[in-house]
Parts: sequence; C-alpha cells; structure tokens
Amino acid sequence: MTTMKNSIHDNANGLDYTLVNDHYLPNLTVAAPTEQHPTGRWGRLHKRYLKEHHPIRYNQLLLSGELGGYLAKLDKQAEEQLALIVRQMRGSAVG
Repeated sequence: MTTMKNSIHDNANGLDYTLVNDHYLPNLTVAAPTEQHPTGRWGRLHKRYLKEHHPIRYNQLLLSGELGGYLAKLDKQAEEQLALIVRQMRGSAVG
C-alpha cells in the first residue's frame, strides 16, 4: 500500500491540492476586498443588471474582489452625469 502525499502541485494548471480523506481538493481562496466601498442607487441597479444579464462578468468581479470598487466608481460617475444633466436642464429652462 502506498502512502499518498498530503499536498501536491499540478504544473498543468498551476493549482495546489490538499488530500482530504481519499480525494485531492484544490486549494481555492477568494480574494479579500482591499477596502469597503459605499454603493448607491446606480451601483445597486448595475449590480442587479450584471447578475441577471452578465453572470460571468459579475462572478469575475466578485471573485477577484473588484466588484465593490467597480460599482462605487460606476455609481460616482452616474451621480456626476445626473448632476450635469440637471444643471443643463435648469440652464435651458431659464433662457
């Protein structure tokens, strides 16, 4: 009877595996977000849109830890665009 190693590395895919009972399971971790970003209305709406229409992109952002920053940046841009549109509408209504 041969003894199985506690951990192995697969050069083909670059993953490390740990022996659990009789099976090797990959050592997978989720990247921790670097910082928390507040997400407003537009960020929440875009998050729902990504989940429903682009689940692969959503999962890539989520698993890489970039989702919070991406949504916060998008939310900020949307708020700035809304403020610009409101200013432009006020300007055209006065003149």
